[in-house]
Amino acid sequence: MRMLLFVLLLLVAAPAAAQQEGFVTTDDGVRLFYRIEGSGPQTLVVVHGGPGFSLESIRPDFTPLTSHRRVIYYDQRSNGRSSLIDDPAKLAVSLHVADLEAIRRHFRLERMTLLGNSWGGLLISAYAAAHPDRVERMILDSPAPPREALMRLMDRRMDERAAQRFSEAERGRVRRAMDNWLDGVNPLEACDIFGHYILRLYMFDPASPVRIRGSLCSGPADVVRRSLRVNRMIFDSFGEFDLRPEVRRVTAPVLIIHGVGDVVPPEGAREWAASYPGARLLWMRRSGHLIQVEERDAFFAAIETFLAGGWPEGAEVLRN
Repeated sequence: MRMLLFVLLLLVAAPAAAQQEGFVTTDDGVRLFYRIEGSGPQTLVVVHGGPGFSLESIRPDFTPLTSHRRVIYYDQRSNGRSSLIDDPAKLAVSLHVADLEAIRRHFRLERMTLLGNSWGGLLISAYAAAHPDRVERMILDSPAPPREALMRLMDRRMDERAAQRFSEAERGRVRRAMDNWLDGVNPLEACDIFGHYILRLYMFDPASPVRIRGSLCSGPADVVRRSLRVNRMIFDSFGEFDLRPEVRRVTAPVLIIHGVGDVVPPEGAREWAASYPGARLLWMRRSGHLIQVEERDAFFAAIETFLAGGWPEGAEVLRN
């Protein structure tokens, strides 16, 4: 009888296990969809890129992270299965930072270990600058640059690379797809066409087969149609930004992983590494922007080393 009572008390006192899927409601009433994969003593929060994509853009390719830890993905506001928003004021970067803090509170994490992919690296950096005491460790995977000037440089380099890699006919097809994406009857088809070309633009070797399992075009037509507008509104909310001075207050260890062939400027990776006091930069020598598929084994081995408390071989310290 005492044993039965003890078991009942444990059942009452123990916190309920987190659902594999669900929603977090933010302070301003936005519902953020989340998905949990894996289990273990360590929790990793993964922040997808875009902006305008969903967690499904990277989740299928990041499954090695779930082998012995809990990984939390979430759709950013107006992305994926989260609340759809048309008001630019409700897509400001400050609200994305508040959303990530809402994720932390919901899952009762004292401090978060974060991985940000592409735009997600910029977002988690903005979060860390605002909440440096809430960050345990950070991985910036192919991060967007820390300042606006390098974003403009990225746009120019993307145009130059497109001219090198695509014929005029192919570039015309991409332009028509983008027009149809915003205003046509089949945004999913248009997004698929765009996605095919953008992945070739991102890769180190455009002739290599694209083995990415994630989808840039996941979700209902209404969600996909919004994604380009969402992207523009979010970046417009940044203005002339420069996060380099702000991240200097972050004392957590930071690993930046960047491909030498990335169209996202490697100069940005160097500046992140020089600005974070506890950062190191790992170059991937056969990768563009898709390290998780281009150098899969080395990428995940480096992350495992870092999450275990060490630094991967070759990670270098840069200081201003």
